Amino acid sequence: MSRPDATALLQTARQTLFSQLLPALPKELHYEARMMANAMIIAVREQQLGETCAAQEQAHLQTLLNTTDSQRSMQELRAQLGKAIRLGEFDQHDQLSALLLQITHAKLAISNPKAVRN
Repeated sequence: MSRPDATALLQTARQTLFSQLLPALPKELHYEARMMANAMIIAVREQQLGETCAAQEQAHLQTLLNTTDSQRSMQELRAQLGKAIRLGEFDQHDQLSALLLQITHAKLAISNPKAVRN
């Protein structure tokens, strides 16, 4: 018998929190319990989507910066993009807003999927 993975454990813990613990808690602790449940579901989505989201962001940043240097960290790529934007290098760039919007949507799909639903 295999052990459940982190995603399954978080989903089970969240369900238990809602079905058994929340009803037993005093009303003044419901907000905190719901925050914990939200953190759990965000962790589940991060587990499921995080690597893909990061890889897509790196690809978008490399496209914007016209680089294929896979050794550069995400932090370095973001810093380089920020510097280039401040210097006006993207003032006439058609792809910038579209790619930044795609990056933002991918991150919101993890942290707040309701914000990106049509």
